[in-house]
Amino acid sequence: MARKIIENENEKSLAIKKIHVPADHSDLSASYNNICGGHYYIDLYDLALSYYDQSVKIKLKTLPAEHPSTEDTYKNIGLVCQDKGELEEVLKLYKKSLIIYDMALLVNHPETLDITNNIQVVEDKMRRNK
Repeated sequence: MARKIIENENEKSLAIKKIHVPADHSDLSASYNNICGGHYYIDLYDLALSYYDQSVKIKLKTLPAEHPSTEDTYKNIGLVCQDKGELEEVLKLYKKSLIIYDMALLVNHPETLDITNNIQVVEDKMRRNK
């Protein structure tokens, strides 16, 4: 119940922001991301992906290509795709995330190590599923 209330508030916030800020404003990207989390939590994966898509489009327009925030969105999209069983898409997204992290962070940064581990886990799952 509380999750539904939060989702409604996030949707209202997004509607208001759409009136007052440009279509590629970072506040809209943040709102799309907030809404995604709620949809993901209640297993509305396709809806979450549509909002993540909007968020990443804004980030790609407004941030440098190697910005960690863009990578975070790719990683989140990967998590949704993983729950949908779309392992090839997950691997593609995680590898894209790793490229961004390699440009923006140190090789031994915890986020870089985490995404590297995620790639290994997905590759192992794909090998087992063959």
